[in-house]
Amino acid sequence: MSAQPPLTFAIVGAGFSGMAVAVQLLQRLEGPARVCLINRSLSFGRGMAYGTNSPSHLLNVPAGRMSIDPAQESGFIDYVRSRGLNFHAGDFVPRSLYGDYLERCLLRAQSAAADGVKLELVEAEVLRIDMDADGRSPVLHLNTGRTIEAAQVVLALGNFTPRAPATQSPANWMHAPLVNDVWSHGVLDQLDADASVLLVGTGLTAYDAVLRLLDQGHRGSITMLSRRALLPQPHREQETPPAAGLVPADALKGVTSLRAQMREVRRMIRDSAAAGHDWRDVIGGLRAHTPRLWQQLSERSRAQFVRHLGPHWDTHRHRAAPAIYRRIQAALNAGQLSVLQGRLVDVTVTDAPGARVTWRPRGATDNRTGDYRVVINCTGPSSDLHRVSDPLIAQLRDAGALRVDPLALGLAVDDQYRVLRRDGRALQGVRYVGPLLKAQHWEATAVPELRVHAKSVAACVLKSETVALDVRS
Repeated sequence: MSAQPPLTFAIVGAGFSGMAVAVQLLQRLEGPARVCLINRSLSFGRGMAYGTNSPSHLLNVPAGRMSIDPAQESGFIDYVRSRGLNFHAGDFVPRSLYGDYLERCLLRAQSAAADGVKLELVEAEVLRIDMDADGRSPVLHLNTGRTIEAAQVVLALGNFTPRAPATQSPANWMHAPLVNDVWSHGVLDQLDADASVLLVGTGLTAYDAVLRLLDQGHRGSITMLSRRALLPQPHREQETPPAAGLVPADALKGVTSLRAQMREVRRMIRDSAAAGHDWRDVIGGLRAHTPRLWQQLSERSRAQFVRHLGPHWDTHRHRAAPAIYRRIQAALNAGQLSVLQGRLVDVTVTDAPGARVTWRPRGATDNRTGDYRVVINCTGPSSDLHRVSDPLIAQLRDAGALRVDPLALGLAVDDQYRVLRRDGRALQGVRYVGPLLKAQHWEATAVPELRVHAKSVAACVLKSETVALDVRS
C-alpha cells in the first residue's frame, strides 16, 4: 500500500502574520504534511516593519506584549534576555531584534515538528490562484514557473506600497526627487547632508524617516506636512497594561451612534483623569472592545469616523516609543524639524535639482510654495485593494474572488477567516490574516491583535472539513 501523500498548506507572505500561522501549524500538525511559506525574498519575518537594522527604529509596543503566541506572553522578552540584553517587559526595543525573534521561533517550530511534518521556504511571488467556483482545490502559480497544489491557502499579505499623493499635475513618484516609499529607495543614503527635505505625512512613518535622516548626520531642514499636523503621542516610560475597571466589559454595548460612542469615551477619560489615571488607560482598555464598537456602526458612521476622527484616534492609539518621541521633540525645539498644517496641492520637478511644492494651509484660500531637494511620501501603507498593483490581489479582485471594503480598509472574510467573494460566498480553501482585517475589526494592525487572529486562522485551517489528518492537541 502506498504511503499517504502529504497535505500541503500554503502561506502567502512571511511577515509577522505568515510566520505566526506557520509556527502554529508546525506545532500542531501530525504528518504527513507540508507547510509552504512563500515570500518574495528570503528575508522571512522581516518585511517593512522588522527589516530595519537601525537601533533607533524601536517597536511601538512594549516588549512584554510582543510574544508570537498569546498563550506565552513572556516569549519575546525571554528571548531578548537570553541574548544577554537587559531589557524589561515595559521597554521598547529595536525592531531588528523582533525580526531575529520571529526567525528563531520558526526554526524552533520546524525542529520540534512531528515526524512527517515539513517546512518549505519558497522564495517566489504568487501570480495567481486557480480554484473551483467554491474556492476548493487551490493551485498557486508562482513567478518561477512552479505550481503548488494546496489543501488550504492562507493569504498573509501585509502592508502594500503607499499610494502616491494626489497632485494637480502628473508626478512620477518612482524617481528622485520624489520618493513614494521611504523603505524602497536609496535616495536618503546619497542625500546631501544639507539638503532640504519635505515629508508628506506626520505619522509613525514620518517619524521613521526623521530618525533615519538624523542618524546619518543630516543637517538640512526637515519639514513634515499633513492636513491636521497631528503627531503620534508618546507611550509612557515603562508602559504598563491599562488599569483594570476603567472600561467595563459591556462598554458601549448596543450604542450605534458614532456621536454617542465618542461622548461616552470622553466621559470615561474625564472620569479616569479625575481618579488619577491616564487617558492611555482608557484607550488601552477599549482595545478589546474596538472590533465590536466598529461593527455596531453603520457604513455611513464608519465613513464619518475614518474621515473626521480616524487621524485623531490613530495618534492616540498608535503611539511612539518614548525615546523616539523625545528625539522628535528635540528636533522640533532645535528648529531643524518643522510641521506644516495644510493640504498638498501640487509638486513639480525643477532643474535645481529638486521639487517645487504647492500647498494650502488649513482654513486658507491662497496657496503657498516651497522648494525642496527631495519630497518623501510618508502617508503610510495602502489598503485600497482597488488601486493595489500586486498581481495576486489584482487577479483575485478582477475574478470577483475578493469583496473589497467600500472604505478602502481591506477585504471581507467570514467568521472562519475564509475570504468572501464579491457575491458574498466564502472561498472554502482560501483564508486571510493580516492588517486588511481592519475592514471588519478596525483593531487589526498590531502584534497583540494579529497573533490572536493568526492562532485562530490556524485552528480554522486544522478543523476544516477539507483537511483529513491528525492534529496535536
